[in-house]
Amino acid sequence: MLCHFAHQFPPFVESFLERGRSLRRRFREETVTDLMMGSLITAGSGRVIVEFPDEPATGADMEWNFVNPADNTFFRILLQAKQAYGEGMKWRRHAYRELLHTSGTGTKLQAETLCDTARVRGSATYPLYILYHPAHTCALARKDGVTDVAGVNLVDGYVIERLVKAAKNRALRTSNKSLRVIAPHIFPLSDIFCPPTILPAGPVAFAPGSFPGPFYALSAGGRRVIGIAIPPTPSDVRNRLAGRRGAQNVKDAPAVTEIASEIPDDVQAILGRARGSGRDDAPEEIRRWRITFVSASPRDGSEG
Repeated sequence: MLCHFAHQFPPFVESFLERGRSLRRRFREETVTDLMMGSLITAGSGRVIVEFPDEPATGADMEWNFVNPADNTFFRILLQAKQAYGEGMKWRRHAYRELLHTSGTGTKLQAETLCDTARVRGSATYPLYILYHPAHTCALARKDGVTDVAGVNLVDGYVIERLVKAAKNRALRTSNKSLRVIAPHIFPLSDIFCPPTILPAGPVAFAPGSFPGPFYALSAGGRRVIGIAIPPTPSDVRNRLAGRRGAQNVKDAPAVTEIASEIPDDVQAILGRARGSGRDDAPEEIRRWRITFVSASPRDGSEG
């Protein structure tokens, strides 16, 4: 289901933001992010837990927690959302106007705050930017042969941090927030959520207390698989990010951190609330959408 979402939601965002271009008050990043949360609730069935804790801001709009209770592993992604704007026919000049935004009333760059939060948390946390593009921008880029630009893209947070910190003069402040500079670094949602992980039908899938969800017949490794689609494991997500980093040859940035071998207390509290038990003792650190993706042991599933 999440893989299907990763392919279907970006075209919707293109169309949605394009409609907004004709209005006096355009849709902002917050609107698209809210729509994304609603879609994820539907796409993930009971294995996607969505919350909106009331906590102070530290640079992220969303927190994606990938957990595997079967082996107690964990990986966290912090995301900041930005939208591209541009009226002209030269897509390279379209830009993320608020990319150089500062946190709160201070002078610290939002991108730096986001990355510092990931660094302070230590292992198993990584920063990304999630970028939203209207159809106008996407169509112009594709016409020019740049097919990676979609309604929703991801980009390494450390790449954005480097760009905004280097913008010391007017020319670089204009250039470094442009799509021309950032486009070579973007990648699709499907890099995180695809291929789908399938939990086979049988005693595990039908076990009492297992999460509900539809069953599918999917092709995996040349054979038919019947089972329930589940979120990728923490190890899957970490390795996919590392693979993307390698493919894009990202330099001068911290390595993709390893997964944790223990689920943090704040995320254990989320799982407890989802089961209808446990106390809300999560630390008050970040105000953002918090999504917890509950996977299963890799040995119990297969990649499709």
